[in-house]
Amino acid sequence: MKVKSGAAITTAIALAIATLHAQSPADEVSRLEQQGKRVYARTYRGISGAGQYETADEARNSDSGRRQEVRVEVHGTAAIVTGVETTAGAADRVLRIWVKEGDRWQIVAGQTTWIGGRTDVPDLSGPLPAAAPAPFTPASAAEVAIWRSQEALMRSFADADPDSYRRFSTAQSLRMTTAGDAIPREQWLDTIAKRAKGPMAVVDEIRIAVFGDVGLVTLRGHEANPTRQSWVYLLQDSVWKLHLRFTCAIRN
Repeated sequence: MKVKSGAAITTAIALAIATLHAQSPADEVSRLEQQGKRVYARTYRGISGAGQYETADEARNSDSGRRQEVRVEVHGTAAIVTGVETTAGAADRVLRIWVKEGDRWQIVAGQTTWIGGRTDVPDLSGPLPAAAPAPFTPASAAEVAIWRSQEALMRSFADADPDSYRRFSTAQSLRMTTAGDAIPREQWLDTIAKRAKGPMAVVDEIRIAVFGDVGLVTLRGHEANPTRQSWVYLLQDSVWKLHLRFTCAIRN
């Protein structure tokens, strides 16, 4: 039997430690999620299943800590968590963004979307006023870059331009409908290619947050049934690309 040299053993140990360290953030966040040990930052701003903004206290009070099947993506000091929670025959699709500060992971943003047709929900809020919202002005270089991608994506849909959408989205990007259905990028590109051109989406209440290589745009859409949305971006090749979009109808 061939015995490895000391240098080879040292290299193998170093590789094992590097692999462990690379995997540990995702494992840590996954464990916190599965155990229901969710810590909400004081600056947390989320969107509830009813399409209403929620504070850290409101999220904490409504968080049952239910176990769930989760998917964790770590990007530097930020982690994107998605999954489905079920209780009493109902199901929610959830998004949470965790950020590590020091040695502590905290949830800084999130959104819940109810899945399927549910009868235990409030009525839709109804149309918004027809007045045009004020233009949005980004406040930093990162916000300018993210907003450029956001406008390009909205314009790609209005112009029936799938190529533009492809440039500003990740290969694994998903869009969640108000019914909680997941639409992969290729399906959405096909939808864009087949639609007729139309006007740009009308949006307001725009806020942008940057967590390292993860960006988040939250806004209100002025559809016939207004929505609140979370657009999650990843910085890839110096371009902010859409990775996830969650949306839910605004209800009273």
